Amino acid sequence: MPQMDYKAFIGKLLVINIQMLISLGTQKCLAVSSGHEVWEYLFLNNTYNKEVRPVKVWSTATDVNVSAAVIAMVDFSEVKQTIILTTKLTLSWKDKYLVWDPQNFENITHIHVSQSKVWKPYVFLENSVSKQYEMGTHSVQVIVNYDGTVEWNPVEIFHSTCAADVRKFPFDTQKCSMVFETLGYTTKEIRIHSVEDHVDFHGYGVTSGWYVVDTDMETKSEEGSEIHIICSLTLKRNPTYFILNVFLPIVLLSFMNTCVFILPVQFGEKASFVITVFLSLAVFLTIVSSNLPENSDKVSILNVYVFICTLLSVIIAILTIIQIRIYHRDSDRSISPFLVKLAVMFTSKQVLTDDRKKNVVKGNDKEKRRKHATIDVVPQDRFCNLDDQKPNAVVCKINATWPDVVRAFDNIFLLVFLVTTIIMTVTVLIMAVRNEELAEEHDSH
Repeated sequence: MPQMDYKAFIGKLLVINIQMLISLGTQKCLAVSSGHEVWEYLFLNNTYNKEVRPVKVWSTATDVNVSAAVIAMVDFSEVKQTIILTTKLTLSWKDKYLVWDPQNFENITHIHVSQSKVWKPYVFLENSVSKQYEMGTHSVQVIVNYDGTVEWNPVEIFHSTCAADVRKFPFDTQKCSMVFETLGYTTKEIRIHSVEDHVDFHGYGVTSGWYVVDTDMETKSEEGSEIHIICSLTLKRNPTYFILNVFLPIVLLSFMNTCVFILPVQFGEKASFVITVFLSLAVFLTIVSSNLPENSDKVSILNVYVFICTLLSVIIAILTIIQIRIYHRDSDRSISPFLVKLAVMFTSKQVLTDDRKKNVVKGNDKEKRRKHATIDVVPQDRFCNLDDQKPNAVVCKINATWPDVVRAFDNIFLLVFLVTTIIMTVTVLIMAVRNEELAEEHDSH
C-alpha cells in the first residue's frame, strides 16, 4: 500500500511539472509574438537592405510627405540676416519591404525601430548657414506600420538665412523661410510633397520684440529640376522699444535743433548748443545703423531720416557760426538796403520818419551815424501819408544795425527749418504706414 502511494505521488508530480512547462512555453511564445517575431520577420530574414530604396519596381518613385511644426524661435538677427528655429519635421513614406499581416502576429499594427535600421530619404536644409548633417540621432525611433508606412519625426535646430527688408524699420514685417530638398536622388526616384499649407507654430520661446503673424508651407518644382519644400514664417516687430528709445528722441532732437535760432547771439551759447545737438544726433545715427544689416539692398526710412536730421544740424551749425560772425562785424561796414529791408520785415524794427530819425541821430554825431544805416523807402505806416505828393512830403526812413540783421535771419531760419522738420517727420510717418499697407495687400494677393 505504501508503494502504491509513492507511485501516485510521483505521477502527480510529473503532471504538475508538465503543466508548468506548458504554461511557461505558452508565456514565452506570447512574449515573442508580441513584437520579437515581427522584428525577426522584418529584419532577421536577410532580405531587408537599408542602403537600397525600398521599392519592388525600380522605376516607381518614392513619395515622401513632409509637414513641419516650429516649436520655438530661438533668435532672429536682421543684422546677420539669419534665423534660428527649433523645428519638428514629420516625414512619411512607403517601404515595400516592411509589410506584414497583423493577423499572423496577434494584431500588431506597428512597431518602433531605431532610425539607423531603416532606409530614410536624405532631406536637408538648402539655405542653412551651418554644416549639413543627417537629421535626427540614433536614439530617435521611427514608427513602422504593417502596411509599410514609415513615419519619422526628427527634431532639429535649423540655422537658416533670412534676407531682411529694413525699409520700414522699426515698423517692419519680415518673412523668413526654410527650404528643404532631397539630395542624392533624382525627381524620378524621390518626390517630396508638403502635407499641409501652413506650418504649425507652438509659440514657445518667441524672440523678444517679434511675434509670428502668419505661416505658410508649399511645394515648388519645375520641369526637370529639384523639388523644394518651403516653410515660411511672417514675423512682425514690436516697435514700442524703438519708438520710445530711438524714434521719439530723434524727433525731439530735430525740433530742438531749430531752437538755436531763438537764442540771442550775445548770450554766447548758440555755437555750443548746436554742436551738442549735432553730436547727439550722430550718436543716434550710430545706434540706428548698428541695428541694420550692412549689406542690405534696401535702405531704412528711419536711417535716411536720422541722416537728414544730422545733415540739417550741420547746416544749422554753419549758419549759426556765420551769424555770430555777422553779429560781431565792424559797425563801420555799411549794410545793404536788401538786408535792411529784411531786418524790418522779419523783426519788430520800426520804420522811422525824417522827424523821428532826427531824434535818434542828433546833430552831426559821426559815431552814432556809423552805428545806424538808413535808407529811404516807400511810405508804409501811420507816420507817412501815401497820398502826400507835395514837395515837403514826409519821407520814411529805416535805420538798422548788424545785430538787427542777425535777428532777422534768426526768425527766417527758425521758420524755414521748423517747417522743413515738420514736413520731413510727417512724411516719414506716412511712408512707414503706407508701406505697411502695401505689404499687407501684397501678402493677401
